[in-house]
This record gives sequence, C-alpha cells and structure tokens, in this order.
Amino acid sequence: MKSLLQIEWMKIRHYKTFWILFALFIISVFGLNMIVFKVKQAIDEADPLLKAMTSGPFGFPEVWKTVGWLTGWLLYFPGFIMIFLVTNEFTYRTHRQNIIDGWSRKQFVSVKLVMAAILAAICTLMMVLASLVFGFASGTSFSVGNLEFIGYFFLTSYTYMLFAFMLALFLRRAALSVGIFFIYALIFDNLISGFISGQTKTPLGSYVAPLQVADDLFQIPFIGKMLPNRPELWILLVIIAAWIVFYHFISLRKFEKQDL
Repeated sequence: MKSLLQIEWMKIRHYKTFWILFALFIISVFGLNMIVFKVKQAIDEADPLLKAMTSGPFGFPEVWKTVGWLTGWLLYFPGFIMIFLVTNEFTYRTHRQNIIDGWSRKQFVSVKLVMAAILAAICTLMMVLASLVFGFASGTSFSVGNLEFIGYFFLTSYTYMLFAFMLALFLRRAALSVGIFFIYALIFDNLISGFISGQTKTPLGSYVAPLQVADDLFQIPFIGKMLPNRPELWILLVIIAAWIVFYHFISLRKFEKQDL
C-alpha cells in the first residue's frame, strides 16, 4: 500500500487544482468561523439578554460542536478534490496504465479509499486547529469535554469523501460529478430525508439519507436545546457504518465489472 500511495502522491503533487481547492478549504474553515465568531461577539455585546439565553458556542467544550458544524458546510471543497482525483484517472487513462503495470482492480479502488480517509483526516485536523484557535480566543480554559466530536467529524468527512468517490467512479466525468455532488448534498439529500420521513411516518426516516445522517452528528449550535432531540447516537452511527460499507462494496463491485 505504501508504494501505491507514493504513486498517488506523484499524481497530485504538481496538480494545481488540488492545491487551489485545498487552500480554499483551509481559508474558508478559518474565514467562516471567524465571521461567525465576530458576529456572535457583536450580538452578545449589543444584547446581553440574548447572550444569557444562548449557549457559549465558541467556548470550551462547546467549540468542538460549533466549529464541527460550521466546517461541515465546507466539505464540498475536499469532495471536489476527491472527484477530480478519480475522474482524472479516466480522463488521462492512468487507471489503464496502473492495471497494465500490475495493479489489481481491487488495489486501484483500495488506494482511492485510503486517499478518501486521508482527506477526511486532513479535514478533521483543520477542524481541530480551528476549534483550538477560537476556543482560546473566546477566553475560556481548555476542556477535554466533547472531544468525541473530533471522531464524529472524521466520520462525517469520510462519508462525504466516499460519496464523492462513488459518484466519480460511476460517472467518470468531472463536471457532471461535481454538479451532481454539489446539488445533491445541498438540496436533494434534505428532500429525500423529508420524503422518507413522510412516507414512514416516523422521525427516524429523516436520518437515513446518505449525507444527512452524517450531518446530524452535529446539531445546530447557538440555540441550545430548542430543536427536537435526534435519535440515539448509536442508531446514527449504525446507519453511517452501513453507508460506509455500502460505498466500499458498490465502488469495488463497479470497478471490477466495468470496462477500462
């Protein structure tokens, strides 16, 4: 696997689109959190009563939830990276060359799944760094509470990367994959959640769509307990695990059966 990852690195180290999207993601993570942090400060100063009614979202330990929720809106950028890394293989036919050079189809898919995990880990690292920056900026002392949300954010990121990978593997075209990924994640995933909930007549139906269930590991900050409670955490984790297994299986199955 190490040699396969080295080859993957050679493919992307001079790929400008990768570095541009990566830079935009980092800038956006700190930029978005900074904007919300400053707005929250201004609101608190203008309305002390509202401050008392809402939680301190950027103080430890709540900052892990807040920054995780905000950064989750930016997972489109690494998702686009994942799509380009896969569709470039088909555009430039490097996947064929890899197979000719002795890679098995399973190895080709496996190394892309590892790349998805690496991207998810990088996203998680950015979330951790931003949480530390804004947590200390809030003037609160470091707390180990809510550290489990670091793991939840990794699961959310990995789910997004696998969904992007699957789309790219099936569609093979960058522009089409990016468009469908963006529109589905932004609009249709929520619509599907609402439709399933309406058809099943149970709130659990809102938590089974591919991306929505991962997003719901983080509840909306700033509003305390005003929203209805989500299902028990273990239920969400089981659903996410099922989707991850599905992405692995269907991606490997597709590439093993399709023509090069």
